[in-house]
Amino acid sequence: MARFSVGGEADEGPSSPRRKRQKNRDSSEQPSWHDTEDENVEIVEEDDELLEEENDQSEEQQQERVEEHDLDEEEEGEEDDILLTPIVLPRSSNRPSPVRSRNGAICVTLTDTEVLDCPICYDSLTIPVFQCENGHTACSSCCKKIANKCPSCSLPIGYNRCRAIEKVLESVKLPCQNLMYGCGEMVLYSKKFDHDKTCTHAPCSCPLSGCNFIGSSRLLYQHVTRKHKGSATRFQYGNTFPVFFTINDKSLLLQEEKGVLFVLSNKAEILGNVITLSCIAPSSSDGEYFYELTAKMEGSSLKFQSFTKNIQKVNDEDIHAEEFLVVPNVYFGSYGQISLDLIIRRCDGYPANVQRRTRANAQSISTNIQRSTGANTQRSTGGV
Repeated sequence: MARFSVGGEADEGPSSPRRKRQKNRDSSEQPSWHDTEDENVEIVEEDDELLEEENDQSEEQQQERVEEHDLDEEEEGEEDDILLTPIVLPRSSNRPSPVRSRNGAICVTLTDTEVLDCPICYDSLTIPVFQCENGHTACSSCCKKIANKCPSCSLPIGYNRCRAIEKVLESVKLPCQNLMYGCGEMVLYSKKFDHDKTCTHAPCSCPLSGCNFIGSSRLLYQHVTRKHKGSATRFQYGNTFPVFFTINDKSLLLQEEKGVLFVLSNKAEILGNVITLSCIAPSSSDGEYFYELTAKMEGSSLKFQSFTKNIQKVNDEDIHAEEFLVVPNVYFGSYGQISLDLIIRRCDGYPANVQRRTRANAQSISTNIQRSTGANTQRSTGGV
């Protein structure tokens, strides 16, 4: 806003009454050509003029304040209008979008999470995706199940690809479902199912009774070390160690010193107790372990060799027909307790031919033990 000088020099700002009065006083002290009486009259006239000028100046200052207030309100209104008005950039503009990342990707929000799912089986769509003439989509497996007849409009489906949806599936990335357990990968939507099966951060549940902890295998090992100290039997690979449990114990937790957990499961059956060893790790884990389990009683023994399988949660379904040892009830003694000798070895250090021989030997021993127990043999022996 422009400011004007009233009754002053051209380069002055708004005049101040006090400064003006001081200036007039200074000027009145200078010699004048008037007589004394004329000087008195002139001073009175100058005082009247000063009062009028001061009144005019005060009115002008008030008017300036009003104009400044009006201008400020207009500027604020213009700013509000600018904020409320959307700015649309031309398509040819080289200015980057605020939601565009450095690699050119654009962040979008998918409000309907089922839009990329098959409307028939409700699984995530994978390439190829088919559509009927009316645009209804279906995955390739569902097209076979419905005999290539669209369930929405009865038109043929399974012959025309939906390229638009396939392009979206090839472009959309989303975080792994195990993000909270440590996986930071961004996975293509079309590869989501494959990644979920092979993700090494799959959650594992604590096998101890009454504990609800769920986390990656690494976090679970740390959890057992801190929260369940003394509840697991510690061991080292390649060394034989004894394990003790009663006939009614469901499981025994084993903790290897290098960061791997195992669980020895026990289930009572008619012929005896079914015992098997599993590794608590994601199903895609590369680690494979060979174990030897021996039960002894008064000079006779049962020896079982096999390979561990990976589990994420302990339950009865983990015991399979080809991966367990049946220990007759007589081995538990009169107090219902048993002591087993166990040795666990890593298989990744074995040569391929040794692994094949070990697997064949373990299968042979497992078959012989199952045959002897199936014939209700209370005492059976096996060799390595």
